[in-house]
Amino acid sequence: MTALSHRPFLAYFITNSISLLGLWIQKIGVGWLTWQLTESTFWTSFVTLALMAPAGILGPFFAVWAENWNMRRASIVLKFLMFILASSVWYLQLLELHSVYSLALLSIFHGILSAMYHPVRLVFVSVIVEKKFLGSAIGLNSASFNASRVIGPSLAGFFIFFFNLEITFLISALSYLPLLPFLFLVPLRDRTTSKNQEKNFIKNFKDGFQIALETQIISSSLFIVFVNAFFVRGILEIQPTIAGELLLGSSTNLSIITVTAGIGALLSSIWTSAGKLKKHNLITLLFPMLIFGFISSLIMGLTSNLILISILFLVMGFSTTMIGISTQTIIQLEVEDRFRARILTWWSSLSFGSLTLGGIILGICGEFFPINFGIILMPVFGFTIYRYFFAKFN
Repeated sequence: MTALSHRPFLAYFITNSISLLGLWIQKIGVGWLTWQLTESTFWTSFVTLALMAPAGILGPFFAVWAENWNMRRASIVLKFLMFILASSVWYLQLLELHSVYSLALLSIFHGILSAMYHPVRLVFVSVIVEKKFLGSAIGLNSASFNASRVIGPSLAGFFIFFFNLEITFLISALSYLPLLPFLFLVPLRDRTTSKNQEKNFIKNFKDGFQIALETQIISSSLFIVFVNAFFVRGILEIQPTIAGELLLGSSTNLSIITVTAGIGALLSSIWTSAGKLKKHNLITLLFPMLIFGFISSLIMGLTSNLILISILFLVMGFSTTMIGISTQTIIQLEVEDRFRARILTWWSSLSFGSLTLGGIILGICGEFFPINFGIILMPVFGFTIYRYFFAKFN
């Protein structure tokens, strides 16, 4: 029996999936608009990844505050502010006032809200379902995210091609609305919190990091998350740059490679959400998935063929998502309720911070050298670092 048999989670799954569609439509839209305005690999990568960068930098700090937040109230406020920002992206496009700086600034602001929302999002699933459904709920939540990676970019490409960016951004903004009434009404279970949470911010911040380091299975998972995000997923998340640089700047090709990456991620999410993989199975899968990602990104740097790049994106989407879901599930099952937000946000911070840094480095490389050069070097360095430090984490 999966978490979808639990009606509150089913309602959350549907309404949250709609809002995620809007997020991906906006992400692809602002990335493509940036490429049209600048034809710069750096600026396109920067704006595309700015939605994720603050989560990597500020996430652990927000997580300490979020430990005792009211999850319902925090979700409502943050999602409403995201709706306002998405509406601003649409309104500026309506007035034809966008510049690379407006796109970068709005993306950074949205990224800050996402950084605040990350600890809330990671905890929210655990207060909707009972623990027996938690593994399934995490997988389904990821399936929702990755299904949006399939459908969202396809819709973005469709609306950009047949309509315009104004319509694209309007639909992105409206997608947040179905979730807001649900957040007011959904029943949530009680969770354990620390009563002295607010008394010593620095101590609580250090405690979360110390627990993560001292628990071997958590520290190993976090190390793999870092290597996967920096050296593989950073490539995966800059599709507008790759479409512009390697695939002749075609919006159709952009949609194709983003969709194939999403299909791979969706297949991985469906497999894990079935609930048949136990913790030891997930641990065993981490290294092979990392190798698949390294090999795929290495081959990608050697070709400009759309079909081959699409297949490689599918494999990378599968492998990187499997690592993400597996490590998050392992940590969710290991950590206590009262430390959940802090430790899980270290996971999200390493993931989003590393992929942002890796993607921006590739974007900078593309300003001076063919971007293929950076795409080839990333997996080589990643494998070397993984092999060198592997013994220290096992």
